[in-house]
Amino acid sequence: MKILKTLFFIFLIIFISTFTILNIQQSEEDIINERMEEYGYPSSGYIITNKTVRYSDASFVILSNSPKKYSIGGIQALNKARDYLNSEYNQELAEHDYMIDVEPESIEEYRENDNYYWMFKMRFGKVGTEGDFMGYVMVDRRTGHCKMEGLFG
Repeated sequence: MKILKTLFFIFLIIFISTFTILNIQQSEEDIINERMEEYGYPSSGYIITNKTVRYSDASFVILSNSPKKYSIGGIQALNKARDYLNSEYNQELAEHDYMIDVEPESIEEYRENDNYYWMFKMRFGKVGTEGDFMGYVMVDRRTGHCKMEGLFG
């Protein structure tokens, strides 16, 4: 009887641990999609609010005399920001065991001079570490062009 209780508790501990670990782990795409819902983007289809059509891929159209479409969604912005950092900086930094990366969970909508951007926190540090905050990478929501603000730009 004691063996059955012990086996039951071992099974219970393993089951709870596994379930907890699997629920904690989220893909970067899931993190971005959660943030998009916080900003009012639908999980499917589109929503029209305040002369703006918001689509589920996090693109939007401003309804005015000449509608403007901002087609770069959250996932695309993350990929473009990382591609930009890899092509501009990370190839040279890798030789010295350093890297620059963006935090998917830090994604924010940003507006500057009637331009709309996705903005990510940028971190710099040794490969394999979290790194230190060094500024922001901003991705233009219409063109996909990336720019940095902070220590490097």
